[in-house]
Amino acid sequence: MQWQWFVYTEPLREPLATAQGVWRSRQGIYLRLQNEQGQIGYGEIAPLPRWGTESLGAAIALCQELPPQLTPEIIAAIPDDLPAAQFGFATAWQSVGRLPYTLGNWPLCGLLSNGSRALQEWHLGWQQGYRTFKWKVGVDSPAHEQAILTELLAQLPAGVTLRLDANGSWDWHTAVQWLRWLDRWPVERIEWVEQPLPAADWESLERLAQGFAIPVALDESVVSWRQLQQWHARQWPGLYVIKPALFGAPARLNHLLAQGLPLTQLVFSSALEGAIARTAIFNLLQIWQPQHALGFGVDRWRPVTLLTSLADYASEWQRLDNYGKNYYK
Repeated sequence: MQWQWFVYTEPLREPLATAQGVWRSRQGIYLRLQNEQGQIGYGEIAPLPRWGTESLGAAIALCQELPPQLTPEIIAAIPDDLPAAQFGFATAWQSVGRLPYTLGNWPLCGLLSNGSRALQEWHLGWQQGYRTFKWKVGVDSPAHEQAILTELLAQLPAGVTLRLDANGSWDWHTAVQWLRWLDRWPVERIEWVEQPLPAADWESLERLAQGFAIPVALDESVVSWRQLQQWHARQWPGLYVIKPALFGAPARLNHLLAQGLPLTQLVFSSALEGAIARTAIFNLLQIWQPQHALGFGVDRWRPVTLLTSLADYASEWQRLDNYGKNYYK
C-alpha cells in the first residue's frame, strides 16, 4: 500500500483555557493510503503530549522511518508509546476501498468556556439541541467558580445536566472541599466530575470515588488502552472518558470490551481532532454504541464537518494542506 503524509498546524477559532493552559492551535498529520487497485483511504494522527501521548515530533519521526510501501504487519508493529499514530494508521488502513458509513446521530455534550462566559454561552447550546454541558474548573479559585456554578445551575432548564472537568488540577484538600460542596446538589443535575486529581495519584482517586455521592470520571488517567486496562483490573467504580484519537488502535478497545469492560462506563470525547479522525471515530461508534452523550460539542473552537464521501475526504486533505508543512512522502 503506497502512502503520503503531511503535517499541519491549524489555529483554533478562539483560545481554549483549561487548568493545563491555553490552547491556541491544533497540530497533526494527515495520511493518504492507496492500494494497487487505486482505492484510497485517509487517516489522521492527532497527538496531545500534554495528555500523555507521543509528541508531534515522535509521530513525524515514525512517518520518516516507515517504508514507501505499508503492510498490515508494519502498522501492527507501531509501538504502544505512539498511540495517536496507532489510531491514525489503523483507521487509514481500514478505510481503504470502503464506502463511507452512514453516521449515527448521537446526543452531544457541549463544551462551555471556563468562568462567567458560560452563563451566556449555554443559551446558544440549548438552541442547538444540547441537553448536556461540560464546564472546565480548576482555572480560578474554588469560591469564585462555585459562585458561578450556583448561578449556572439556577439558569439551566430542568432536564439539562452538567459535567465538571478539573483536568487533574486539584490537590486532595481542594478536591474534597469541592466534592462535599457538590454533594449538596441533586444528583440529577451534575453527572460527574472528571479527573479531579493528577493521573498519577491513583490511590487518592479511588478514595474520592468511594467517599462521595457525586461520581468521578477518569480522563487523563486513561489516555491509552494500557492505562484503561490497568484501571479496569482495579475495578474502578466510576466512569472512563476515552478520547479515541489518542487511545491507540481501535482493536485494543474492541478487545477490552470483549473481556467484559462495560459500555456503560465509557464516555467518548473529542481531542479537538480534525475531520478525518472525527469521522473515523463516529464510524467506530457504530460498533461501540455509546451510552452517554458524546463529548464532541467543540465546534466553537474547531468546527468539524463529518465526511460522507471520497470527495469530502479529498477536499479536507486539500484544505488542511494549506496549513501544512511539506513533509510529503
